[in-house]
Amino acid sequence: MKIFRHNATVNASEPRNRPAHFLRRAMFVLAGVALIAFGSVSSVPGPLQSAAIGEAASTELPAAPANGIMGFVVEVFFQPIVRDGVSCPDGTARRLRDRYVETLPAAEQERLSLKENEKELTGLWHAYAFGPNNTNICTHPEMFDRPLIRTVQSPFARGIDLDGDGGEGSGGANGCAQTDFTSPTGETGIDNQEYRVMGCTREWRGIEGSKGDQESGMKQFHASGEWTQVILLRGVDSLVRDDDVDVIYGNTPDRPFADNDGNFLPGGTFTLSDKAPRFRNALKGKIIDGVLTTEPKDIRLTQTWGQGGARDIRGNRSSFDYREGRLHLTFQPDGTVSGLLGGYRPAFDVIVSPALGGAGSALVAGIDCAGELATLKHFADGLRNPETGQCEGVSSAQLIKAVPAFVNDVPKPMKTAAR
Repeated sequence: MKIFRHNATVNASEPRNRPAHFLRRAMFVLAGVALIAFGSVSSVPGPLQSAAIGEAASTELPAAPANGIMGFVVEVFFQPIVRDGVSCPDGTARRLRDRYVETLPAAEQERLSLKENEKELTGLWHAYAFGPNNTNICTHPEMFDRPLIRTVQSPFARGIDLDGDGGEGSGGANGCAQTDFTSPTGETGIDNQEYRVMGCTREWRGIEGSKGDQESGMKQFHASGEWTQVILLRGVDSLVRDDDVDVIYGNTPDRPFADNDGNFLPGGTFTLSDKAPRFRNALKGKIIDGVLTTEPKDIRLTQTWGQGGARDIRGNRSSFDYREGRLHLTFQPDGTVSGLLGGYRPAFDVIVSPALGGAGSALVAGIDCAGELATLKHFADGLRNPETGQCEGVSSAQLIKAVPAFVNDVPKPMKTAAR
């Protein structure tokens, strides 16, 4: 295409030899056809190729690479929202202002709703966000006694059967019984209590069908290199069935390339990092019917929220902490993988973003962090504390889509000769 654009541009001050011009253009076209005939285009990685017009895309999985090594960069990583129209029948979770108004008698609610009393109402609900010694509802949510927030009412959610109860809601080995979900495609025993609690919040679900802030914000963190995740597979003999695959899942400081629509381009090169604030997780996996699953193991991934100089100019550092974490990824004919990351998260970790935002999360965004934390603890279904007997974590799931990439592992330390 560059060749054609170059030859189509002619200096207006020069005479144009039309026969010569069309002859040169025809030669370039023939040269392009020859290149295709000799297979130059076939050297382009499969994911960059598209089916010809009128030709159906392949539904067959490609063969495993000869060296058994595959790499991917994670493009999609956010909470799975089921938009079934019945998940939140009463609407999204109430903002802090409305939560305060609901605590008042009906007559007082009516009085404060008048325009002339708006300033008074603002002062009152702002005060509702603070406690003794200038504590606030987001930095110190455990110090506030607030009612539960609205939760997902639909029986459907995406996730993984983490406790192996098959849908009986027994709580499995954790002994933390909660009602399981059914996936939109019919799988039972789905554990995702984080979604039950947070799935009706405006940050997750959005308003009137729009994407929530979490979805768009998390994509930006992956594109910036702050959160960027990569997957490295070793020992892959088949994408259909393989009982022993080494899986490295972690972070990279390298920034992915994207097209004009923000889609990550395949074929980039990345290097894993295990230096703070990034993590490297070594997992054991197997492939059955084109689906890669890994054995339960704690998985940690980097996380950054906000921007400011309090701790780091790039924002406050935290991490995604998935206890007994596991991957369920399906190989796609176009070379990508898609699926879920699942595990149990400490309840407080779920609200770490607004907690780091402090009073601003409550006063500006209207988030009731105390109500959210209380609801997370109410629906906790994992991480039982052996001393207190309390369940301190919630089952969780993240959607994942990753595109092919060249991924280098963490360099092995160099050995120095003994003196």
